[in-house]
Amino acid sequence: MWASAGCLVLGVALGLTLSGVIDLGASPPRATESVDLRALQEPSINRNRAAVAERSRASPGGNFLEEYIPQNLLPKYQQDNFQFPVSRSMLRQSRPVVGNVERLHAYLRKLQSGQCTTVLVLGGSISAGHHVKGRKNAYTYNFIEWLNERYPCRLDGGSKGEHEFKKTHASNSQRHFTSWSMVDGIERFDLVIFEFNVNDHFIPDIPHALEKKVEDEFGGEKTRPEYVSAWYFEVLLRRILLARKPDPPAVITFNADYHGRNWAPPPWSEPEQTRKTLFRNNQEPMKLFLSSMYEIPVFSASIWMLPLAGKRGTEQQFNGTYPYATSRWHTDACCHPRKEGHLILSLVLAYCMVEEEKAMPTYNDADMVVEEQRDLTALDTPLLRDPIYLSDDEEQLYVQNSLDSSGLDFTDPRWKRSWKDSIVSNNGWEWFADNADKDKFGYIANGVDGGQHIALSLSGGRHGIVEVSYVVSYENFGTALAWVSDRSPNTKQSICKQTVDKWQPSPRGEPHRLFAGWAERASVPKVDLLSYRIKEGEQKTLHICLTPKSEKLTEGTENKFKLLGVRVY
Repeated sequence: MWASAGCLVLGVALGLTLSGVIDLGASPPRATESVDLRALQEPSINRNRAAVAERSRASPGGNFLEEYIPQNLLPKYQQDNFQFPVSRSMLRQSRPVVGNVERLHAYLRKLQSGQCTTVLVLGGSISAGHHVKGRKNAYTYNFIEWLNERYPCRLDGGSKGEHEFKKTHASNSQRHFTSWSMVDGIERFDLVIFEFNVNDHFIPDIPHALEKKVEDEFGGEKTRPEYVSAWYFEVLLRRILLARKPDPPAVITFNADYHGRNWAPPPWSEPEQTRKTLFRNNQEPMKLFLSSMYEIPVFSASIWMLPLAGKRGTEQQFNGTYPYATSRWHTDACCHPRKEGHLILSLVLAYCMVEEEKAMPTYNDADMVVEEQRDLTALDTPLLRDPIYLSDDEEQLYVQNSLDSSGLDFTDPRWKRSWKDSIVSNNGWEWFADNADKDKFGYIANGVDGGQHIALSLSGGRHGIVEVSYVVSYENFGTALAWVSDRSPNTKQSICKQTVDKWQPSPRGEPHRLFAGWAERASVPKVDLLSYRIKEGEQKTLHICLTPKSEKLTEGTENKFKLLGVRVY
């Protein structure tokens, strides 16, 4: 469905403006009740609008936000602490896609029963809390704080526990796609939040597609950015819907922000160019479409913030004195809400969760359950709809992981004979087991100055995809570079000696960055899919070198990289 449970779908379909009615705060008609459009326009209802508006402006301590915010947190959620005044009618627009709520209800029942849960946020710099003067001001922290206050939990032994938040170092759909083992390696998560509305715009193309994805009808030779975003996002949706950690996790698409620069006047944007783009580089329409097709609930702040910012025209949208202005909402020309804005984002999440909790009893009524409304992806044998953007081969390779492959496995000493002749150059890498039990083998480079290089001879597979697996850990692990060439000598030694200080993908045309450090206090395998291709029948050389230790990215005194293997599809 494309409207929230509290919205009047009939009114939307007829193009009627019923915002004054929706604000009344009365219970909406049930789906089984008829809607009398004449009654909606009665003068008695219109006379209540002033009272409704006044109630929407009431402080959180009144009869508005205390429905959603626990008493201990109400001082934090005072209207004066928000980026701009927030009304109930604004929040009511935050559920553009209700979706199938079976998984979400299962998660809410866990919360109600006092079970401690794990929330996994797959997002970018907004979810990471950039420019908010400390991570504790980010919406992710605020949301976990809200969960712990509203739904206190107990550990298995009965002692007081807490809900926890996990994230990855990837920043968009493509990076999560290529480094999926960061997600797969997390032992448990109960709720997954996708937040890619801004960062997916910056994915340049689909190097992993197994067929040409150009829309020739438009006369272009480059895949449209909306299609690129949708392709990677669909892969992630399908992977998450198949995941069991250990239960089917609840899944939410959260559209937290929008790309502001594309709405700005010169010199920040070129109006003639931006008005020729499909959605002004806003990825939300694609996220709404795919989420609706996969019945994923959508919580959105940007769906009402962006229209609110621009309804008085571009001049006001970038006038810092206008409370809802884009230039006031963002800390820079791109995006990134201020800490006061992050408080609104966490309020949107809280509001949508509580409203869904209110709706739960109606879904327990056997008379309202239709067989086809069941979440078939949550069955013991999950059933996914046919892919929308993926070819059969792409589905088998990237979702089902069932295509043939060949490669080098450095983890098992029994296979040493099969790969030892593939090492065509080695400067500073050693093959050994570095754990106490001496059973976890791999090729390891270690040195704070970096520069260690290894070259591997590979034969291309049917699709040319190259996959590199390595260890990520919270301490003493650094960053390596990978590239493919026709020769074994290291022709990029100067780049190998440059320190990498930011969690960012490589600039176009430069070696692929393999980040082996991460925040979790554990050491787990990680897999990256390289943008380089080795065609079937080709013989190429894969180069990997260790970069110097970064004091910003690597904890501990050492600077290691442990290569586990390479596969070619």
